[in-house]
Amino acid sequence: MSKSFSKIGWIVLTVALVAGLGILPACGGGGGGTTNPYIGSGLLDGNGIPLGFFNDTATRVGFSWAFDYDTYIHEALSDQGECVGSPIVKGLYGYCASSPKYSYCLTKAQYYLEHSGWGNLSDIGFKFTLAYNAGNLVRKTACELLAEGISLISENMQVAILPIAWPTYLDRMEASILPMWQIGWLPDYPHADDYVVPFMASEGDFAHLQHYGNSTIDDLITSAFLELDPATQLAKYAQLAQIYHDDAPGIMGAQPLARRYFTGHISGFYYNPCETSYPGRLLDMSKSNNGSCTIPYKNAGTFVYETIGDARTLDPCWAYDTASSQQIQMIYEPLLYYDGTSTTDFIPLLATDTGTFTTNGTAHNLTFTVNTEIQFTNGDNVTAEDVKYSIMRVMAIRRSAGPSWMFFQPLFASWGFDTRTPGNFTRIDDAIEVVGNDVVFHLYSAGWALPFRQILTQSWASIVDKDWCINTRGDWNGTQEDVARVYRPATADLTKLYDVSMGTGPWKLNTWAKGNYISMDENTNYWNKVATPVPFANVITYVVESWPTRKAALVAGDADIVDVPATNYADMDSYLGNLNYYFNLPSMSIDAFFFNLAIVEP
Repeated sequence: MSKSFSKIGWIVLTVALVAGLGILPACGGGGGGTTNPYIGSGLLDGNGIPLGFFNDTATRVGFSWAFDYDTYIHEALSDQGECVGSPIVKGLYGYCASSPKYSYCLTKAQYYLEHSGWGNLSDIGFKFTLAYNAGNLVRKTACELLAEGISLISENMQVAILPIAWPTYLDRMEASILPMWQIGWLPDYPHADDYVVPFMASEGDFAHLQHYGNSTIDDLITSAFLELDPATQLAKYAQLAQIYHDDAPGIMGAQPLARRYFTGHISGFYYNPCETSYPGRLLDMSKSNNGSCTIPYKNAGTFVYETIGDARTLDPCWAYDTASSQQIQMIYEPLLYYDGTSTTDFIPLLATDTGTFTTNGTAHNLTFTVNTEIQFTNGDNVTAEDVKYSIMRVMAIRRSAGPSWMFFQPLFASWGFDTRTPGNFTRIDDAIEVVGNDVVFHLYSAGWALPFRQILTQSWASIVDKDWCINTRGDWNGTQEDVARVYRPATADLTKLYDVSMGTGPWKLNTWAKGNYISMDENTNYWNKVATPVPFANVITYVVESWPTRKAALVAGDADIVDVPATNYADMDSYLGNLNYYFNLPSMSIDAFFFNLAIVEP
């Protein structure tokens, strides 16, 4: 890389390598009474930062001007991306092309950092550690560029870089220990609301971790979604984009054009921007020996994928990361799923239909008929009560920084409430009604008819076996009195379905060797195997952080697809003749830095 290996680049990279080996914590840490290893001394004394360092708008704005967006797109994304000014990305309803954006300007960055609420930071100086998930070369490059931009203003301002394994990285992010972090967002439902809530709402998955948000923003988010006049609604989303720019709670990276590289022996891939699995929907793919492909044909009947990070859990109520969701969606199934590449058309899975919506102006009901002939892998038939239990379980457990808000909002116009109290439990119980084999969702407004269907396609809407959960796993028993026992577990491994499963999907869990691989075996009793034969007897996902190692596996035929970082797209050019590759895939994802306005001690 050109800019990334300047004088400061070498310094921060060296610190990252040493710290990554566990030899020392970056920036020292533990001084000044702090136990947080990412903030140096814990004081604004030139050797650290205080816990509230980023609770200053001028400081955040200064950092935003110090990031080299164009070089990021060129080096980290191989020119396959476009800057956006707010979380509302291109392709979403509510996107505004004229939303303000920051650009790389060290003069402006210097001005704001020298006029911060802390005083002249160029003179005072600071040190802290900026982490990224190990193996993610795009985020590594972004961290290097930000660190360099800050150091070019003043050598007194130092940012060290540290790689952390993916599950640990998420744990520390969710504990609000990191002073800044970088993470991506994919659409849960392709609407501006699905981006402004996590990024800006005071209870949003990112915003509450960084201690950003207020009631004024919350009210605007709610009113924007419920607004019936399209022009007024779009104006409200433009106002939210302006607020995000002015408050600068994060640094928006770029919206990428995605790529996928399979060996020439794999066919059937198609791209849906709402699909959480990097390889795509495996059930629609196939593998056969392509004689024109010189990559060796290996592992017949087995699909092998090499990724950079392990799953955190196999529990649908907890999973809110792509590595976990990908595994869950092979084991479990929701009521419906997207039809091919469409984000607005659906196919039924555990339902016999894609939902019937009715409204009389005050009552807004979405009804599904459950296919009760489908069985879980233990032979239990799926019932409407299983469906109600599965969705209620997500809300009852209500994992912090999890997906439950997407059920609360369409049903109650709330991002969540304490389900341990009798009154609140009654609300979630009444919101989902079972009538014979039908499940009726009582929506808060008619505007949720489409987005709620989209929400129901994803891993958090997976249908679990109520009887098995309660009687075999000792899980939540479905009553209000038992909610307190399972409410908001502190870590993923405290839920009853953490590393076990009982689904209806085309595959079932064989082995989860944590940190190494997850293997799945075909569910030979899969209910839909006549119409949709299961294409692979086994699916194995390996965790391989090293890009050269993943690349070698792909070109040797040991893997069918691997995570290819955008930084290294050019590495694949000489192999295209033996690959099935897909370029210019229009993602609706975004990577961003997030400032922690109130850093927490471990």
